[in-house]
Amino acid sequence: MRGRIKFLDPKTGMWGFIVPEDAGRDAHFRLCDCLEPRPSSADADKPVEFELVEDAQGRHARNVRLLEPPAPATGGATLLVLGDALTTWAYVPFVPFKGRDGRQHASAVALLADIALNERWFFGDQPNPANPWPVLENYLTYTFLKLQREGNIVERASKAGTYAAFNTGLVDRLYDRIFALFESNPRPGYQKWRFCDFCVPGKGPSGKKLTSVFEPLPPAPTYFTSNFDMLLDTTKDIHVDHEHVILDAVARDRFPAAFLRQNSPRGVRWQEFPAMPGAERSAFLARVADAFNDDVQCLRGIKNRLEDATVLAEKRTKWNFKTAIPQYYPRHDIMSLLLPLCLTDDTVVDIALVVTRNPSGSYQGRTVLPLPWAYKNARLVSRPDSDWLTPNMIPPEEDRPEEEGEQLNVDNAV
Repeated sequence: MRGRIKFLDPKTGMWGFIVPEDAGRDAHFRLCDCLEPRPSSADADKPVEFELVEDAQGRHARNVRLLEPPAPATGGATLLVLGDALTTWAYVPFVPFKGRDGRQHASAVALLADIALNERWFFGDQPNPANPWPVLENYLTYTFLKLQREGNIVERASKAGTYAAFNTGLVDRLYDRIFALFESNPRPGYQKWRFCDFCVPGKGPSGKKLTSVFEPLPPAPTYFTSNFDMLLDTTKDIHVDHEHVILDAVARDRFPAAFLRQNSPRGVRWQEFPAMPGAERSAFLARVADAFNDDVQCLRGIKNRLEDATVLAEKRTKWNFKTAIPQYYPRHDIMSLLLPLCLTDDTVVDIALVVTRNPSGSYQGRTVLPLPWAYKNARLVSRPDSDWLTPNMIPPEEDRPEEEGEQLNVDNAV
């Protein structure tokens, strides 16, 4: 199918919408679903060709291809989108390809899912055919970023060629480590590296290639300096700038729609915003946030509910220390903890509160996250052993990758 790019989010450059030729609803697309050369925000209204996928969450464009040359970069250095670190460094097939094993695979992520120890890499009861492994794709993307920051993407020249590799942090069913192997890309003007295979040391041709080139093998990412970072000290206070957290979360679509509808401020004609197109929804939520700011009584009511939910979360943590779950913030390269907040029913977790430790030992509540984003951040560190943050208990997320990595306000970062 053909259409035109409506816009690419100028803030993150990670998502956008296409106006299809069939005059149907706009199709959402992610930058990682675009073929090279990828579009930028300057390519609005450019014609594209794409595959249309429709599901319960809406219309999605896959394998998006520009039909005209992309707009030239303007200004000096361009801002690197964190989620693009891997695909900027190397060509990775997020589309169907033939692997080194001679078989066809739906994508590199599908290959990794086949090799890794069995795990639920999606939310809800069934995977979304348009994106069956959203958790694993996020894991691979930001694990690479963490390793890159640590200087643990290892490159080696050998008699057999030039290779690069990194430790995925995952294991196979025998609990052997899985590595990503890359070879030098012979195509000029493209990424320096291209994906070769996922492999286990010494197993199969790729695993043998890995051990013949790399010694020692690349290390896994490091998230903790001590076990103290993994636990919430329940003897310390949690301080929350409720006004900032509430208004920011409303504008960023972090609260459940039902909760906002029950607590809607004066001066707003309520609309069922989850069904709105992205730009229209963002504009409506910005108006709602402004209305909350003007309606102090309503703002105070939500503040009281958040305080009650935080107290309940602290009690749960005192009862079971595993209630507080470590997570990694890719954008600010810091660790924090997630606490469950029950807003509409004390037995149902709606969102997660992000807390970081202050130098004094107390904690600062930074923001709130929808559960899919919370789980993705937590899974970067380890698979959560939790009674409240499990993928089967989280409804399938709406495809909104624009917020990934933008979850901590810079002014509040530590």
